[in-house]
Amino acid sequence: MGTAPRPDRHVFRPELVQANPMNAARATEPLLATPRYRPGPHWVAVLAAVCTLPLLFVGGSVTSYGVGLAVPDWPTTFGMNMFLYDFWNAPFGVRVEHVHRLYGAVVGLATIFLAVSFLAFERRRFMKALGVAALLAVIVQGVLGGTRVTQVSTFLAAAHGCLGQAFFGLMVALCVLTGRPWNDSSALRDDPARLRRGSAAMLAMIYAQIVVGAWFRHYRTMPALWAHGLFAIVVLGSALALSVAVVRAGPSARPLRPSALALGGLASAQVVLGIAALLFLLPFGGNPRAPTLWQAMTRTAHQTNGALLLGSSVVLALRASRVLNASTTTVPAPRLEPQSAPRAVEAVA
Repeated sequence: MGTAPRPDRHVFRPELVQANPMNAARATEPLLATPRYRPGPHWVAVLAAVCTLPLLFVGGSVTSYGVGLAVPDWPTTFGMNMFLYDFWNAPFGVRVEHVHRLYGAVVGLATIFLAVSFLAFERRRFMKALGVAALLAVIVQGVLGGTRVTQVSTFLAAAHGCLGQAFFGLMVALCVLTGRPWNDSSALRDDPARLRRGSAAMLAMIYAQIVVGAWFRHYRTMPALWAHGLFAIVVLGSALALSVAVVRAGPSARPLRPSALALGGLASAQVVLGIAALLFLLPFGGNPRAPTLWQAMTRTAHQTNGALLLGSSVVLALRASRVLNASTTTVPAPRLEPQSAPRAVEAVA
């Protein structure tokens, strides 16, 4: 008896050619494109992503309250093992920073579980590699956060925030790549509106805006404010235009509609939260003052919503690459050679 083909073997896929002749080059690609859905790795990825988002909120609260250096040492806490330190009776700033460290350890454990799960149960080699990459990223993120404390570096604090957002984007990508819609997709669809290219550009723009936002959030300079504000207008306009394009694209873009609508809604909410956070920061000059609860929560919500916006763009870009054809060129009709006059008359006769 024959055995089922391994997901990494090359097999002919005629359904791709029937859907679009331009897919003939992909008809013999590896079955990496159509692996069998495995719920175990998928739900482990979902768990890791769900655990990561609150960590971004807690880390954002550390920056909003300005307590990133409340604990002056690392990996210990005032010379003690951080898992044994009694932070309940510590000052407010120490509690916030210490909870950030403890919850970071929880996300680290979840990522270890994810990497082991992928290595054990995922047949796709690139998914195994992504699981290991996620583990390495969370380790680097922890070391980066600790080094920011020991070196008292604002630059490392900004880099720590940017990497945290990128790590969440990676977790969302793993959820998509292990999900049932990704595994059940087969034939590609036409992309006359160039949604595939537009969604990839949108993802790059949103992460660039996150980097600019980290520049302003940690340095609070006027050039950073102007860059962040002007680029926010560009990102909002592009997100709304892309959402409308997906809706108008018709049935071919139907799998993209949920993430496209989420993209437009989150981009609009991000601008509103950004304006509110800016009003709470004015004026920039003068002596530093402790933010109120609502001021800190607004700033942190703006930062956390940025992570959700990045996640929606990751989903949209991956699904567009999955279901839409990279080329919108149609197959040219066969060229007919002109017949000579005698042959034409004979053909008519």
